[in-house]
Amino acid sequence: MTFLRPSCDEKKEQAEIVNLLTQVGAAVYVLGTRRAQYCGLCGGKTSDQGTRQTPGIGDLFALLPPYPRAQPGTAWTPLWIEVKGKGGGLSAEQFTFKARCDAANLAHIVGGLDAVITWLGRGGWIRGTV
Repeated sequence: MTFLRPSCDEKKEQAEIVNLLTQVGAAVYVLGTRRAQYCGLCGGKTSDQGTRQTPGIGDLFALLPPYPRAQPGTAWTPLWIEVKGKGGGLSAEQFTFKARCDAANLAHIVGGLDAVITWLGRGGWIRGTV
């Protein structure tokens, strides 16, 4: 397995994505976070910085309200986001999760703020970006 080190800070990208999605009225759920650096039992520094989540699952899950020109009664749109800085790649588990989302016709974005802006523009949530 090859690990591609991102050249952009994913934490910053993620924070900007959460901010944008919140501004368009989405409910945003953050899954890709790091755990505390210190053990809750002994107070010692821990070397395990794992997220304790299912391997491959996205960093963010959002529910977007119907876009402004949608028909009344239109359902909210679910969206998975795997946040990646420029140059960041998918692990095998992340690739499989994305493929399964695609097969289920469930929106899944891989990338940073620019990828989310493009997707939101194509879907009608924001204008002037596509």
